[in-house]
Amino acid sequence: MKGVFGNMVFMEEGSFFSPNASETAEEKAVTDRKIILINPFPYYGRGINEATIYPPLGLAYLASALRKAGFPDIQIIDANILKIENKDLLRRLKAEKPDIVGIHLNVVLGRSGTVLGRRIRQELDCRICIGGPLVSSNPVQMLEASAADLAVIGEGETAFVEICQGKPLRDIKGLVYKEGTDIRFTPPRELVENLDEIPFPAYDLLPPLKLYKARARKKPIGPIITSRGCPYLCTYCNSSVFGKKFRARSPENVIQEIDLLVREYGIRELDVLDDNFTLDIKRADRILDLLLERKYRLAINLQNGVRADRLNQDLIKKMKRAGVFKVGIGIESGDKDMLSKIRKNLDLDKVTQAIRWFKEEGIITYGFFILGFPDETRESVERTIAFARQCGPTVADFNILLPFPGTAIYEELKQKKLLKEESRLFYDSGFYAPKVYHKCLHLTEEELYAYQKKAYRDFTFRIGKIWEILLSIRSVNELIWTFQAALPVLAMVLDWIE
Repeated sequence: MKGVFGNMVFMEEGSFFSPNASETAEEKAVTDRKIILINPFPYYGRGINEATIYPPLGLAYLASALRKAGFPDIQIIDANILKIENKDLLRRLKAEKPDIVGIHLNVVLGRSGTVLGRRIRQELDCRICIGGPLVSSNPVQMLEASAADLAVIGEGETAFVEICQGKPLRDIKGLVYKEGTDIRFTPPRELVENLDEIPFPAYDLLPPLKLYKARARKKPIGPIITSRGCPYLCTYCNSSVFGKKFRARSPENVIQEIDLLVREYGIRELDVLDDNFTLDIKRADRILDLLLERKYRLAINLQNGVRADRLNQDLIKKMKRAGVFKVGIGIESGDKDMLSKIRKNLDLDKVTQAIRWFKEEGIITYGFFILGFPDETRESVERTIAFARQCGPTVADFNILLPFPGTAIYEELKQKKLLKEESRLFYDSGFYAPKVYHKCLHLTEEELYAYQKKAYRDFTFRIGKIWEILLSIRSVNELIWTFQAALPVLAMVLDWIE
C-alpha cells in the first residue's frame, strides 16, 4: 500500500524519496542519490557579530559519515559565509536536482531556513530533512514551519545515513516525520559513546577555510570539536543535540585531525569550539603535550570558553607554551544568587583566580556575561558590572538574554507569562541588536537596554582598558577583526541602530 504527502512517495516498507523524472525510485541505486546540505544565510539579521563566522562543522560531519557509507555525490552549501540568499539557492538547487536536501536550523537561521524549506517543497521534487538545535528542541513546530518531511533529533550522523540508505523510517531512531497528515515519533537515539569512530569532518566540501572569520593571530584558521555534551544544568543553555553526558575524543584522535588540518589545509591557527575543552583536565593536558611534540607553532584560540573551576595553574602555563593566545570564560553573572537561580554553580573567586593566572601568562581573556534573566534586578546587574571590572578580563561581552526555545529558562518565562510571543521559535537578531524577546520581573525593557550600555561604557570605555585591548593585538588580522567585532557594540551603545 502506498500513501502520498506532497510529491513524496511512501514505499510499503516505510522509506521514501523522490525519484528524478527520468527514472523510478526502484531503478535508482541508493548510493547514486544526490545529497545537498545547506547552512542558510540570515539575510535579515541585525546585531549579529559578523566578525566571527565558523564553518558548519555539523554538516561537515554528516557529509563525512555519508562518504563512509558509500555516498559519493554530496555537497555542502554554506550560504551564510557566501551570503547566498534563498532565491539564488533555489536556482542552484533546480540546476542540481538533488534527491535529498538537509537544512541546518538554529534560532538565528530559523526564519531563512524555514522559508527555504517551503520554497523547496513548492518548486522542487526532492526530500527535505531538517536538523540542528532548534529542530531537536521543537521538531513538530519546525516540521510545520519548514514543510520538511523529516526532523533528525540529537546527533545526526547515523540517523541521516540510514535515511539516505532508505531504511524504513519507523526503524530509524531519533526521527520525527510526516506520514500523510500524521506526525510519527521514533524512539530516541542513543548518544555516540566512542567519538573516535566518527570520521573527521569533510573539510574539502566546505568553502575555503580562509573565508571564515574569527580573531586570527595567524591564518588560515582550522576549527575543531574535540568533545561533545555538557554535564552542567545552566537554564539558558540548549543541550538538545549533544546532550548532558560529556564524551570526549581521545587525545590521539584529536591530534590526527590537527595533523590533517596542518598538512592538507595549511592551517596556522587552531580554534577549539568545545563547550568543555578542559572538563577532563588530564585529557586536555595530554592534547597540549602532543601539540608541543609536533612543534607546529600554531596559535590556539579556545573560542567557546572554559569553566574557571576546571583549570589549574600548571595547565594554563602549558596552554601558553602550546600556543594558546586567547580563551573565553563563561561567567554570566557577578551576583551569587543569580548564578544559583540559573544553575550556573560557579565560584566567582575561582573566576578571578583563573583570569589572574591567564594574565600572568599573557593570554587574552574574554568574559561572557548575560543580562536580563527573569529575576534580574537593578542590584544584580550592578553587581555583575562591578564584578566584571573587579575580575578584569581583557574584554567583556554583556549580552541580553536570548531565551532559546527548548531551554529551561524558556519554559520558565513561558510559565510566568514573560515571553513576548510564546509561539516564536526563532529570532531575527543577535546579541547586539536593541531587541528583547521577553520581560523581566523587576526591570523594564528600557532599563535593561540602559544597563547593557552602561556595562559596556563602564567596563570598556576607559583609557586603561582601551590601551590594554590595543596592546593585546599582535597581527593585522587581529586589528581588522577587533574593529569589525567592535562595530555592533558601538552601534548599540551609541544608538546607531534602531
